[in-house]
Amino acid sequence: METLQEYGPAAIFVALLLAPFGFPVPEDVSLLLLGVLVAREGTPYGVAFLVAYFGVLIGDTAVWALGRRVGLRPTGWVSRLSGQKRIEWIERFYERYGAWAIVFCRQVPGLRFPGFFFAGATDVPLARFVLFDGAAALITANLYLFVGGAFADDLTPIINWFERFRVAAAAIMVAFAVVLVVPLIRTLLAEHEP
Repeated sequence: METLQEYGPAAIFVALLLAPFGFPVPEDVSLLLLGVLVAREGTPYGVAFLVAYFGVLIGDTAVWALGRRVGLRPTGWVSRLSGQKRIEWIERFYERYGAWAIVFCRQVPGLRFPGFFFAGATDVPLARFVLFDGAAALITANLYLFVGGAFADDLTPIINWFERFRVAAAAIMVAFAVVLVVPLIRTLLAEHEP
């Protein structure tokens, strides 16, 4: 985190681009640090906002593009792992709620990568994805910049809260994965029985 703060907005921009792919500094921490730079270092808010907004939006769009590239082909690894019924459910879900699912996933750490990947894989149009993700990113960027600036003297309680939230989100994701994986294992075992 000190390195990001030391190198300023440019380093935070790169961290935001890489955050969806597992960069060790989560998106929310990078955005909070950017708020600290505004409050402590005199980084202009407009510059910080542009770094936050476009860093988030470009990173999210890269995940969407990966989903578009990999897709949900019946013979693809995502389909084989999830099962055709779940893939059909995901496709129906995005047909019905795609735009609002994008807004929801933008606000919940842990759901961004799968949410944006499936948006691309289920053919949510790029313009629609960018419109809704961009609108949601306006909230995210401004909120985190504000909180980072307000708690610039001591981000520890805020970061600790986000860590607890991430743990809870991870527990929910594990439970969700179990719901997906257990039936898959049963199906695979049933296929291989004599």
